[in-house]
Amino acid sequence: MTTLYVISTEAHSGKTGLCLSLGLELIERGFKIGYMKPIGTLPGRVDDKTVDLDAYYVLKRLNTGDEIEYVSPVALTRRFMAAHFKGESVGIDILLKKAFSKVSEGKDVVLVEDGADVNEGRFMNAATFQIADMMEAKAILLTRFRSELVVDDILEAQDLLKSRLLGVIFNQVINNDRPTVEMIIPYLEKKGIKTYGIMPRDRTLRAVTVDEIAAHLNGTILTAVDRTGELVENFMVGAMGQEKAFRFFQAVPNKAVITGGDRADVQLAALETPTKALILTGNLQPSPIVLARAEDKGVPMILVDLDTLSAVEKTDELVGRVRVHQDQKIRKFRELLKSGVDLEALFADAGI
Repeated sequence: MTTLYVISTEAHSGKTGLCLSLGLELIERGFKIGYMKPIGTLPGRVDDKTVDLDAYYVLKRLNTGDEIEYVSPVALTRRFMAAHFKGESVGIDILLKKAFSKVSEGKDVVLVEDGADVNEGRFMNAATFQIADMMEAKAILLTRFRSELVVDDILEAQDLLKSRLLGVIFNQVINNDRPTVEMIIPYLEKKGIKTYGIMPRDRTLRAVTVDEIAAHLNGTILTAVDRTGELVENFMVGAMGQEKAFRFFQAVPNKAVITGGDRADVQLAALETPTKALILTGNLQPSPIVLARAEDKGVPMILVDLDTLSAVEKTDELVGRVRVHQDQKIRKFRELLKSGVDLEALFADAGI
């Protein structure tokens, strides 16, 4: 059996998408797959258990048949951490070993997803390098490219994981940064770190659903409640006249428009262009005419108790921090993975 550990040096690097995509690829090739996320960073309640919600989604999508309590044995809630600091928690190493034994039983490959970064969990002897040793895993580092300084993070991971680190995949690379990444790759090779590929930044993967927007803004969905799973790729502010607004909105597809709840002219202009949602600020109810038009167009309207500036700031928090929990995103991630990453080399080096 092979254990492949997907790690990163910061949160929101794409680990869940990579685990899910690798798992689906290996299943198609005939392998029996296991999956677990030892230290969960997105806690939630499932069947009266506190588990990591990303792990729960991947489990259901890969259909490994394992119990969620073993797939997500530890969720980092404040209560859990307080109990650990007080010496009231069970032995983490025993818990993780038992969970790993369960999910690896009868499997050809077990995919293990890291927490937020390589140091998370060190306070309870469950940092990335410690878990990798416990599971005798090979690790692939998924690096979100920000600048040349990501090399420091990669070298830190190498220091911690040593020979267990197979190499790196660069993720979310914009076109202008690709020459810089290609310049870095030979340097990393001299340091004994292999690069398996480069995945570009993609709007679909950075998109957020209408449901997620409403939840983040603590808003109320007024119309088209059956369309709240639609993906929003862009946010625009409507603060101009109707004619100018129409031209402005027409140029940008798959968008959510943020505007005052009393701006019927802007709302109607947005509804005549490719708009996925309207975010109405000021807790001001829209007119019946706008409500009817939005329902007819199938565009959700989200009423929020925020001013427009605050709503813009809150939506900015969502960009790049969303989850790969939609089929459309999974398909796109797999497409980028296959076109940008040498999977044959990665699987061979991992012993798969």
